Amino acid sequence: MTKSPAHDIPADWPNRDCSQRVQAAGLEWHVQIDGEGPLVVLLHGTGASAHSWAPMWPLLTPHARVVAMDLPGHGFTRGADYEQLDLASIAQQLDELLEVLGLGAPALVAGHSAGFPLALRWSLLGRHRAGSLVGYAPSLVPPPPAYALFLGPLVNPLATSGPMASLLAATIGPSGMVDRLLDSTASILTEAQRRRYRTLFSESAHVRGAMNFMAASDLPVLLEDAAGLSQPMRLVVGDLDAWVQPEPLMQVIRRYLPQARVERWNAGHLMHEIEPERAARIILEMIREA
Repeated sequence: MTKSPAHDIPADWPNRDCSQRVQAAGLEWHVQIDGEGPLVVLLHGTGASAHSWAPMWPLLTPHARVVAMDLPGHGFTRGADYEQLDLASIAQQLDELLEVLGLGAPALVAGHSAGFPLALRWSLLGRHRAGSLVGYAPSLVPPPPAYALFLGPLVNPLATSGPMASLLAATIGPSGMVDRLLDSTASILTEAQRRRYRTLFSESAHVRGAMNFMAASDLPVLLEDAAGLSQPMRLVVGDLDAWVQPEPLMQVIRRYLPQARVERWNAGHLMHEIEPERAARIILEMIREA
């Protein structure tokens, strides 16, 4: 197994002492691992990184072996093929990562936003099928028209190319676009939390990876396939979430994932960062139930 310290991670990055570099599936992953107990894998959403789980980390690691990684094309994971950031390809890469780490199938996989569709596709592939699934603000419906119009220029073929990603990375920070995106989530982040997103979006590789990951989404096919899943599932829907609107999301859940237990919070899109105790409680309850 090829592992090494993650010396290139910023000194103030959350849980840096748990970070390591892992070579797997042709990628150099940034992975954070800590704790003992049932294996819990955390999958962040589009444009985020493992840092988004930091508020929950100390609440989970006393009870579980917790693994979070920067997904291909995101954060400090290097070597992504930007033409293969679809859910199936990333799910296969996650399988290889767990095998290199010497870990078996997770007791639970939790995903935020686009991380939950990835958790569904990973479960469908079957090599490391999770015992149960949790989704926070699960991105199972497209953004509403106003947001799709806002994001449209970012996910066309020109924007997902290398040169345009470099230009976007150079201009997003000074333009204040990252803060406007964060404001649109209806989630009140601290300045430290905002600064981490600005750091990520200052890197052209992260911008390009996030845009390609978003552009590769194929929700209709995924939902038809996911209707056959049977493992226990808990989903949290944010009533203030303008990115994944609650009523269309509830319709999709009732149709395709009727076995899921649903909680509705008076929360925005980044609910797990704002209410970590409440979010961690769901994972710990599901581990105990299992």
